[in-house]
Amino acid sequence: MANGLQNWVLMVTTQTPTNIVVIKYWGKRDETLILPVNGSISVTLDPEHLCTTITVAVSPSFENDRMCLNGKEISLSDGRFQNRLRKIQCRANSVDDEDKGIHIKKEDWDKLHVLLLPITTFRLPLDWLLLLLVLLVLVKLHATFCSVVF
Repeated sequence: MANGLQNWVLMVTTQTPTNIVVIKYWGKRDETLILPVNGSISVTLDPEHLCTTITVAVSPSFENDRMCLNGKEISLSDGRFQNRLRKIQCRANSVDDEDKGIHIKKEDWDKLHVLLLPITTFRLPLDWLLLLLVLLVLVKLHATFCSVVF
C-alpha cells in the first residue's frame, strides 16, 4: 500500500437525496419474477431541502470499521454490515493517488477499515411538511378502512 507508510487516510464524500417511504414494501410474492406482495409509495425529496452527505474514509491505521453518527461512535462489527462491506470491497479497483503517495491494490481492500461520517440536513419548507402530513393521514385512513372492510 502507500510505500510502507501506514498513516495515510483516503476520503471520499458524496451526497444523496432523502427518500421517505409512505407505504412500505413488505416482501416478494414471487421470488422468481421478483414481484412485490404489495405496492409501495415513497417520496424522494429535493436535495436542496433534505439530503444525506456521507464521507467514507479508509486507512490501514484504522483498527476497526466504525461510524460517527450525531457525535457518537458506533461499531460496525455486526454481520450484516460486514457482509455488505466485503461485497463492496470485492468490487473496488486499485487506487493510485500520486499526490498523497497512496497506492491500494485491488487485493488489499479487505485489509482496510472504514470510518463513515454521515450528515443529514433538514431544511423542509412548510408546503413539503404539509404534503407529508397529508400523505401520512391518507395512509392512516387507508389502513383503518382496510382493517374495517376486511
